[in-house]
Amino acid sequence: MAGHLPSGGADERPVAIRFESVRKEYAGSVAVDDLSLAVREHELLVLVGPSGCGKSTTLRMANRLVEPTAGRIVLGEEDVTDADPVALRRRIGYVIQNVGLFPHRTVEQNVATVPALLGWDRRRTRDRVAELLTLVGLEPAQYARRWPHELSGGERQRVGVARALATDPPVLLMDEPFGAVDPVGRARLQQEFIRLQRDLGTTVMMVTHDIDEAVRMADRVVVLSRGAHVEQLAPPLEVVARPASPAVADLVGRGRTARLLALGRLEPADLDDLPRRDGPAATAPSRTVRLGAELGDVVAALTAALDAPDGTAVGVLDESGRPVGLASAGSVVRALHRLTAADPGPV
Repeated sequence: MAGHLPSGGADERPVAIRFESVRKEYAGSVAVDDLSLAVREHELLVLVGPSGCGKSTTLRMANRLVEPTAGRIVLGEEDVTDADPVALRRRIGYVIQNVGLFPHRTVEQNVATVPALLGWDRRRTRDRVAELLTLVGLEPAQYARRWPHELSGGERQRVGVARALATDPPVLLMDEPFGAVDPVGRARLQQEFIRLQRDLGTTVMMVTHDIDEAVRMADRVVVLSRGAHVEQLAPPLEVVARPASPAVADLVGRGRTARLLALGRLEPADLDDLPRRDGPAATAPSRTVRLGAELGDVVAALTAALDAPDGTAVGVLDESGRPVGLASAGSVVRALHRLTAADPGPV
């Protein structure tokens, strides 16, 4: 999870892109019905929902690859429906699942596509291409002159991200960007993109059908149902722990506990007490975790400690390395109940 935005309270930062009562019809069929949504500056907002719910249509209306039937979409202070669509697309980065690299152009030429259209000089363009390839983990000397067919799927996707970021766009739109990559490469790309987005501060609006990808990457998740109806808009932990509707609960599904383990963290209230110094002698736990550790890491430590002399708990250390308590299976259960306190359903 990106997780660098406040999870609660009012966020006063400017809005980067706003949908105001937006509607899209196709031959009498409504794909998006009266959608209002605000994307904050510097956040990674993920749209998730079942096929046909209007999430990709919503994304494509932001850069006018799809024209809205009604309503307004405002980028900064500008109504995008009043902007020249070609100039607009050069200012908004766009990444799709199958990348769409030009096969007859090298990696360097692909990344330089928009700078070339904007008339950048060669030196400025070359420096920017090298900077971006390095940023996405591709050594320029090794990759700049390669052709797309010489790259793996993950490498092509990295080039697509670099191309989309070439002119430092204020908003980056991503439509199932990692869907064509193998599971191991996909997880690696997700983590690297989170780091990249944090470093650059780019505002990102992303579409996925994968709830695990949504909760892993997003600052906020938008769960949509048919007609792009907003079922819930909240930080990932809130979506998983406290589904706002049956549609959200169905989407979160049976993997809910595993997702909570990945999102929840060990807090002081979850801990068991340390043994009293004047009490019976006790064997110090052979394994430790840090206060604030992900619950999944706590479960992994408990599992690894099963064969230790005291395999029922692991030690918990604060930032200074001082023991502050023990974590047991009961600690994990307490943490899960704390996370789901507003939800009467079973964990």
